[in-house]
Amino acid sequence: MLNSFQTVVILMVISRIDAVTDAGNFVIAYAIANLLIMIGKYGIRQYQVSDVTEQFSFSDYLGARFISTAGMLIAAVVYIIIQTASGAYDFEKSAAVFLICGAKAVDAFEDVYHGMFQQHSRLDIAGKIWTIRLLVYIVEFMAVYSLLRNLVLTAAICLVTTILLAFVLNGTVIKSKALIYAKGREGGHIRQLMVDCFPIFVSNFLMAYVANAPKYAIDVVLSSQEQAQFNYIFMPVFVISLLSTFIYQPMINRLAVMWHENKLGRFWKMIFRQVAFVAGLTVLAMGAGALLGIPVLSAMYGVDLSPYRMELVILLLGGGMVALINFFTMVITVTRYQKHLMWGYLAISFGFLAFGKRVAENWGIRGISIFYTISVTVLALIFLVYIIVIEKVEKKRRSNS
Repeated sequence: MLNSFQTVVILMVISRIDAVTDAGNFVIAYAIANLLIMIGKYGIRQYQVSDVTEQFSFSDYLGARFISTAGMLIAAVVYIIIQTASGAYDFEKSAAVFLICGAKAVDAFEDVYHGMFQQHSRLDIAGKIWTIRLLVYIVEFMAVYSLLRNLVLTAAICLVTTILLAFVLNGTVIKSKALIYAKGREGGHIRQLMVDCFPIFVSNFLMAYVANAPKYAIDVVLSSQEQAQFNYIFMPVFVISLLSTFIYQPMINRLAVMWHENKLGRFWKMIFRQVAFVAGLTVLAMGAGALLGIPVLSAMYGVDLSPYRMELVILLLGGGMVALINFFTMVITVTRYQKHLMWGYLAISFGFLAFGKRVAENWGIRGISIFYTISVTVLALIFLVYIIVIEKVEKKRRSNS
């Protein structure tokens, strides 16, 4: 839960000290970092925790994560060089983007150990480590920024702290509990693992792009102030996804076992239950957003957001669709038909690349909010159809065999 609220609570402090430059830079830095972390994670966690037959060893997963995390940092450097050379970013914005991407790279690498814990029914260990490290990062960031009022220096100090904490906390648990498992095939299959996870990576990367695409479009054509204002009303969108993830994350292994054991009735029952939960949560969020959302957000960030009530409600509907997309992506990964995910994401991403900038430029924040919600709704429906087709194909295959 802290992960999704990380930006929310930190931005509450930044917006009261520098509501334009630092707030805008922080928002886009986190949006870019949340996109590039998909390179670092490479979809390996989803594959790892649903690897009930232990097809790959932990050394394979660890080696693959070394490669993907390095790729994430290289991508961050290349992006910053391009933006700086074009004159779009100054030193402070470039440094903020790199340092926050560095913090997310720590998250990405640590995730392979947490995947191993979850694979062996010790998600509780991963949760405790994650909570401690992230809570320290959030509190430290707010305290240091309040004292120094310098975004770059604050991000640098917090990056060093989170690296040390990740090393100490994970290292201590692994050493004390001997949790490096050596079942499955011997190591040396990193290339095959990277190939198998590539469709998941592409899908997750494109999903992260779609989830934050309005911010990228606004970054190009609107001001830092408008970027910050949009992000204030965009924040609650991820509460729906956060709460739904909190429910379905522990379900991944059980869904994988049901699919593997051909218990399709129970498999679908769990899916329907999660969809109903997301639908109910979305309706409640939209109602609360319409009545209380703007006054609460305006008080939280110290700015007047009253012109954006309709945009908030529209975005909350989009948040419900994003929660369903994330869940359906996980379900399709469990079935091992993940290679088909990328086509849906590619279609929606192409739509944003082709029209997102134009929509933001011509119709502003309301236009990009509507465009975003329509896009993610279409993608959720595409993935639901995927799951239905996959079940029919799999039933036929299993009956023939």
